[in-house]
Amino acid sequence: MSSKESGSSLPQTWPHGGGIEAAARAWQCNVNEILDLSTGLHPDGAPDWLGEWLQAHAALVAHYPDIFGEPARTALADALNVKAASVLITAGAQAVIEVVFQAMGWRSLAIEVPCYNEPLRCAQRAGCRVEPFEHGERLPHAEALWWTSPHNPSGRKERFPDGWSGVLDESYMLFSERRSLGLMDGVIRLGSLTKSFCIPGLRIGYVIADAATIRKLDTWLPPWPSSTLALQLLDSLLPEADLRDAHVAVGRERLVVLLHKYRWRSNVSQASFVLAQAPALFIDFARYKILVREFPEWPQLKGWIRFGLPGSESDWQRLESALAQS
Repeated sequence: MSSKESGSSLPQTWPHGGGIEAAARAWQCNVNEILDLSTGLHPDGAPDWLGEWLQAHAALVAHYPDIFGEPARTALADALNVKAASVLITAGAQAVIEVVFQAMGWRSLAIEVPCYNEPLRCAQRAGCRVEPFEHGERLPHAEALWWTSPHNPSGRKERFPDGWSGVLDESYMLFSERRSLGLMDGVIRLGSLTKSFCIPGLRIGYVIADAATIRKLDTWLPPWPSSTLALQLLDSLLPEADLRDAHVAVGRERLVVLLHKYRWRSNVSQASFVLAQAPALFIDFARYKILVREFPEWPQLKGWIRFGLPGSESDWQRLESALAQS
């Protein structure tokens, strides 16, 4: 089923969350004046001890990263109950999205839309035909399936469909759930760790797949999988994963209550963000220097906004002040 037949169309532009530097220029303010709720990063921010750790390990910037991603690869393999040969450490999940279509030789891809835009951009650039479908529609015929759980931007969680091969993007999945998946036949598990630990500047992600697929992907990636600092840091971060997941759940429920207070309609979410539909009155979030993720590229999401989770009480109060306009 083509995009024309399904009623879905693909965007011609590829906006993304973040862009805080550009927002600061547009709003004529400093970056630290902006409350960035556009990305789904963990509301607690980076660990409190990270600054001291970076200072103590500053000498690592003079060393090239290990080409096998150690010691992060072994630490993550142990945490996810798989063999190290089935783990590929990468510079964020995006590093794999950029090359997976060429590496796997896929000629067609089924993907639920609206969605995170980067798989669309990278598939089309690689000459891979995109077959979009919307939630609830029959999956179109394609060589591979791109499945995101929890889905971005809806936040909905669903298991990878039986009988398909492709990619499971688990970047927003609870870490406890990631531990239970193991190797999935024919499926490339793709994950980001920068969101859970709020370290996007350090760029660390991973692939879990059979050893042959790992080798195939690795040939398309640069020889250094991530920064030396990130590779050494991961083992110290992983013990905090479950507590951070619990904080996300609390913050998400609080956000839903706040949105409903001001008559926003929200999706049920299992991610670190909530997709919500605005009431009739337009809200000028820029006035409050709050960066949110709108979706001008997806007509289906007109009037919907994806909110990340505020961290501090002052951030919550600031968001409520903006919502009170409605």
